[in-house]
Amino acid sequence: MLRGGDEAFEGLAALGHAEEVCRRLLASAWGWGRSTRHREAVELLAGVSGTSELPPAFVALMICTCQRWDPVTARLITALEHSELLDVAELDELAEVLLCGEHVIAYPLAWVSPEWLDVKLDDGSGKIRVVDQDTLGQHRTRLEPPLRRWAARRALRANPARLEQLLSDAELLAPPHRDAVIHGLLDAADRLDVTGRRELVDRGLNSGQSSVRLAALDLLCELDGPEAARSRAHVDTNATVRKWHPPTGLTHPALL
Repeated sequence: MLRGGDEAFEGLAALGHAEEVCRRLLASAWGWGRSTRHREAVELLAGVSGTSELPPAFVALMICTCQRWDPVTARLITALEHSELLDVAELDELAEVLLCGEHVIAYPLAWVSPEWLDVKLDDGSGKIRVVDQDTLGQHRTRLEPPLRRWAARRALRANPARLEQLLSDAELLAPPHRDAVIHGLLDAADRLDVTGRRELVDRGLNSGQSSVRLAALDLLCELDGPEAARSRAHVDTNATVRKWHPPTGLTHPALL
């Protein structure tokens, strides 16, 4: 027997067409249950690949931001990157969208449903209104921080010269999203010169997320050795960060 969330996904997967999937997700990004099976999302994208003239990056965006997979977006976006369903340019396009402060999709309301209910807030009365192709609706994509981290890592690896711009843009985001971007930049720090790495260490150590501070300590250890990183870790407010130790396999001269 299928659980409620499974039944919802089966209905979504059975649509078999990218345009129809996007219509349904625009109508309700949250009405498809919850799942920890991230490969469902990749299978859904594979199932509708090539069935529409919609840009593949747009279809991937709609699927990645469906709230069904909110708990597993980190695994989802990694699996999608390795699936070869999107080419390099399409993955880069998706990354740019995921780095936006806000991404709003304007679409004809009739594309989702030809009839809408107008409700008067004062008395709760309402009437059915038929909309045409000129009546637009708006959909604000809801991004989970792991999507931001992936996008920042990909953007910096593609063009290390963008570091300052990416850091500047990150400052405009809410703290969890800003920290996710910094974490992604730390993931790609091997593409930077020493000056860029030190700037990332400073930003990372001032993050509100302990996981980001731990990543910054790893980079500090790589630059200045384990004692410098331990000294900084010992004054952290988080017990886990204070227990930091050099990552396995690090080849800084001080560790040899």
